Amino acid sequence: MAQRSSFVLRPLGSQKRVLLVATSYQDAAERSECLRRRGYEVDSASCAEAAMTMTRSRSYDIIVIPVELNAVCAEDLSRKLQRLNPNATIACLADCKKPLPSLPPGRLLWKGEPLEYFIARFEALAHTA
Repeated sequence: MAQRSSFVLRPLGSQKRVLLVATSYQDAAERSECLRRRGYEVDSASCAEAAMTMTRSRSYDIIVIPVELNAVCAEDLSRKLQRLNPNATIACLADCKKPLPSLPPGRLLWKGEPLEYFIARFEALAHTA
């Protein structure tokens, strides 16, 4: 009788620490829960100031900021967070109806797309982080 091998494949981003800076609790909760189910350790910040405080006390592999701050503020926040957390990959949850921050295209996650697409893009980003 053949015995089936049983091993667990971990997601590419397992054990990665993620900080989601969100403008709404519902959006942050939904995305955070999806990422946690895939093995990520996720913290949420409700504003730029909270994100700055959190990155002073903990290092993150990936930090996702919202474009709602406006493109200039998002770029400024990105630079500040990168200085505090030099090994972090900074990504932006962008909205194609608003000006985009000048980040590499691979670091743009799209707000209006289905959650499955967000997860797929996020895991591709986590693979390089």
